[in-house]
Parts: sequence; structure tokens; C-alpha cells
Amino acid sequence: MTIIGIVIGIASVITIMAIGNGVNQMAKSQFKTSKSGELKAQIDFTSDTDAGVNGFTQADVSFLRSSEIDPDITDAKISTLSGDYGSDFGSLNGDESELDFTVARKRSGGPDLDSGHYFSQSDLDVGQNNMLISKGLAKRYFGSPENALGKSVTLGNYAYTVIGTFTTDDTYQSDTIIPYNAYLKENNTTGSIMTLNVKKGANPQKIGRKAEKLLKKNGANRQNGTYEYEDNNKWIGQISKVLNGITFFVTAVAGISLFIAGIGVMNMMYISVSERTQEIGIRLAVGATEANIRNQFLIEAIILTVTGGLIGLVSGYLIASGAVKVIPGNMHIKAVITLRDVVFAIGVSTIVGVIFGWLPAKQAANKNLIDILR
Repeated sequence: MTIIGIVIGIASVITIMAIGNGVNQMAKSQFKTSKSGELKAQIDFTSDTDAGVNGFTQADVSFLRSSEIDPDITDAKISTLSGDYGSDFGSLNGDESELDFTVARKRSGGPDLDSGHYFSQSDLDVGQNNMLISKGLAKRYFGSPENALGKSVTLGNYAYTVIGTFTTDDTYQSDTIIPYNAYLKENNTTGSIMTLNVKKGANPQKIGRKAEKLLKKNGANRQNGTYEYEDNNKWIGQISKVLNGITFFVTAVAGISLFIAGIGVMNMMYISVSERTQEIGIRLAVGATEANIRNQFLIEAIILTVTGGLIGLVSGYLIASGAVKVIPGNMHIKAVITLRDVVFAIGVSTIVGVIFGWLPAKQAANKNLIDILR
């Protein structure tokens, strides 16, 4: 109970510091490069219509790739907000029908094939006009899955070559699967978020703002909404300022708590000195100096306060780790304890022990052996 105030005071400050460190770390991670040294800039489109137009088109991608920012970017990608599923009119063996399709973005996680092979990485990267069709569709129009391989199927405005067949199930209920980049060629408006990969050495904020300005003047859907560069570090910086203010406030409150806790430690040490008068007399009788007696009680006070500081340090980290998990939004903040925080906890605890343990220790050292023997 003697050190509970120190535990509360240190834990309060460490909790805020750990969360603040996590926010700052997340802000810095926005500028970390990938293995290839690239950074990212994100442009958002907000529709002005009730229909919610998906503002980016492949024409926008082509425009940015031919603009002044092209030397500073390696790639521009549009997210699809309307989902991976759709339908289009297709032609199989001369028969016209409406085909349901889904898109493949990566090589893993595809369906089990009955015949043929899955898309290669090159197919996915360049949007090769290759296609997987369902086993039922292959039997209906080509006689068997094997006969369907290598055949041409028209979907929308493009002809695709069948490279494999699959059995439909709860996951894959569509008739056909095509590469995502092939879908982008077929569909003009595709999403409301564009991500630019920025070359190493270029400033993603500068590139993002330039892209925003260019799209506001020339974007395909500039009349239907607003293009805006998403500067994550702006709002992260604001959160950091708020946390710094809270840290200052909590530190002030913790200072009061530590002061009260220090008085408690001092009172406990006075009681200890009073109860251990005979022990002090015995030590003085066998040759202990005043400095020995003073240091003994001072070290005891420091051990008490440092123990409280360490418990507060651990408690603060655990509280912060739990708190970041309930922060709303997809912020991915982690509680972070730095060497500075450890030094703070141990240093402040030691100072409290020295300040509030000095007077009781000095009182113990000043006891007179003759008075004790009487």
C-alpha cells in the first residue's frame, strides 16, 4: 500500500506515452519504403450524386502516366468498390448468352481445376485475355472440359482463350473467371480510390497533391465529384498533438499523485526508523558510521519507490495495449515502450525515493548511541 500512489502515477504517464509512441510510429511507417524503395500516395474520389459514381477510370490512369508526375511514379492502381462479380454477354461456339464472371487478383486461393491450368503471374500482371470456365459450361458448349481448352470465348468486347475448367461451388458460382487487369480493360469506371507507387527519393505528399490538382482539371468524372489526396500524416499529426496535450495533463496529475505517494513513503520510513531504534544502536555500537546508517535507510526508500515505478511501467504498458485495441477505425496502432520511457519510470521513482527518503534516513543517522542505550 505504501507504493500504490507511485504505481498509479507512473502507470498513468506510461499509458499515454505508450499510445503516443504508437501513433508516432504509425505516422513514420507511412514514409517507410518497400523492398524496392517505393512509397505510396492515395487519391480518393467522393461522388456528388446519390448514385455514388465510382470516379476513377483507366483513362485517368493513362492521363497520369503521361503527365508531369510520370517520371516519379512506377504504377497507378484503381481499387474496385463495386465488387469482383458481374455479368456480360458472351459468345460460345456462336451462341450468345449472358455469362456471370468473377475476377482473379492473385495466384493463390483459386478454384480446384478439372482440366487445364490456372493463370500464370504474367497473365495476372498484364491482364492477358485468358479465361477459366465452369465444367458445366464446357460440357454444354464444347462437349467436355478437355475439348474446351484452347477454344475462344467472347466476353463483352474481348475474345478470351480458355486455359482451364473448374467445378462451381459455394465460393465460385460464376460461369467464368478472368484476370483482374483484363476486367479493367473491359470496364471503364472501376473505383473510387487510386494508389500511386512513388519512386524512391520522391516525395509522396508532393506527388499526391500534384495528382489531385491534375485530376480536378482533367479527371473523367470531375463534374460528378471531388478528387482529394489522402494525407494520412495530417490527421495522425493532429492525434499526436492531442496526445501530447493529454500527456502533459496526465503528467501534471501524476506529479500530484507522486508527491502524495512520496509523503507516504517518508511517513513509512519515519515509522521504520522509530521501530528500529535498537537495530540502529547495535549497528552504531559495532562501528557503523552515520553515513552507513543514512545510506541504509535511503537505499530502502529508493528500493520501495523504484519497485513501484517498475510495477507502474508494466501496468501502464498493459493498459495501453488494451486501450489501442478498442480505438475505433482501422488505425493499426500498437502500444510502444521506448528506452526513454523506461528511464523516465526508473528515474522519477529514484528521485522520489531520494527526496522523500532523505529526511528519515538523516534522522536515523543522527541518533545518539548514548540516548539509544538509555
